Amino acid sequence: MNTKHLIIILIILAVGGVAGWRVMNMEKGKNADPHGHEEHGEAGHDEHDDAHGAVGRVKLTPAQLQQSGIVVEEAGATRIHSTLKLFGKIGPNEDRLAHVLPRYAGVVKSVNKRLGESVRKGDTLAVIESSESLQAYDVRSEIDGTVVEKDLTLGEVVPNDKRIFVVADLQTVWVNLNVYRQDFTKMKLGQKIIVEAGVDLPPIEAAISYISPFGSDSTQTMLARAEIPNTHGLLRPGLFVEGYAVLEETEVDVAVKDDALQTMDGKTVVFVEEGDAFEARPVLLGRQGVGWVEIKSGLLPGERYVAANSFILKADAGKGGAGHDH
Repeated sequence: MNTKHLIIILIILAVGGVAGWRVMNMEKGKNADPHGHEEHGEAGHDEHDDAHGAVGRVKLTPAQLQQSGIVVEEAGATRIHSTLKLFGKIGPNEDRLAHVLPRYAGVVKSVNKRLGESVRKGDTLAVIESSESLQAYDVRSEIDGTVVEKDLTLGEVVPNDKRIFVVADLQTVWVNLNVYRQDFTKMKLGQKIIVEAGVDLPPIEAAISYISPFGSDSTQTMLARAEIPNTHGLLRPGLFVEGYAVLEETEVDVAVKDDALQTMDGKTVVFVEEGDAFEARPVLLGRQGVGWVEIKSGLLPGERYVAANSFILKADAGKGGAGHDH
C-alpha cells in the first residue's frame, strides 16, 4: 500500500468517528431533562414515585365507579378496640324456653303446629284423647315463640312424661363462647363483647352476662355468655359465631375500615381520592381492632378513601390497562 492510499483510509475513519460521536450525543440529548440530568429509565421513575409516596393511580368514569360497588368514606377519628378473639355458637335463650308435656297419657288425634312455626301463648299445639277418660283435650303453648322441637305423630300413644314440644322465644338468643385457660382472667361480667354472626350482618355489641364456674373436660375451656336481641330472627341457634371481648378502648385521630387495606409492591396502601382518580397511598399502621385500623402516617383527617371493594382498584392498577392515569 502506498502513502496516498493510507492517507485516504485515515481520512475516512476520522470522518466516521466524528459522525458517530454526534449521533450518540444527539440521542443522549433526547433523554436528558431540561436541567441537564440524564433519565435513568423505569428505575428512576419508580424512585420518583416512592419519593412522593404513590405506587399507582387509577381513573374511573362516574359510570364505572357506580357499577363497581366501590364505597368512598372520609378518614377521621374513631375508637379502636383492643380485643380477645373467641369462638362460639348461638343457642336459644334457655330462660325463655317452654317444654310441653301431655297432661294425660293418650292417643294423638291431631297435630296443629309444625317444627319452626310461630305460635302465640294459648295456641293449640295438638289434641290428645285421654286413655283413661277417652275425652279429648288440647295441648297449648305456654308462651309466644317458635316451635323448635316436635316429637309426636298422628295416632301415636304418648305417655304423660314425654316431652312432645319445645317452644322457644327467639326474640333474644344466647351466644355461648369458649374461653381458653390462659385467657380466663381477662374475662369479666359486664365486659363489652362484639359479635360477628355472618358476612351479611353488622357487628353486634353486647355484654358478658354469665361466666361459668366450671370448665369443660373435653375442650379445657370456660363458657362465657352474652344475651343479644334477635328482633328480625336472623340469629339462628346452632350457627357458629366469632366474638371479640373488648380489653381496651383507645381514641385515635385517623382510622380506616380494615377492608380499605391492600398490599402493592410490598407496601400497605390505601386508595385515596385525588380529583378524578384514586391514588394508592402507602400508609403506616397503628392499633388494630374490630373492623378498624389506625393510620399513623400517610393519610390525613378528612381525606376521602376507598373503604370497601378496594381490591377492584388494586386489580386495575396491576393490569396497567386503560384505567391507569399516566
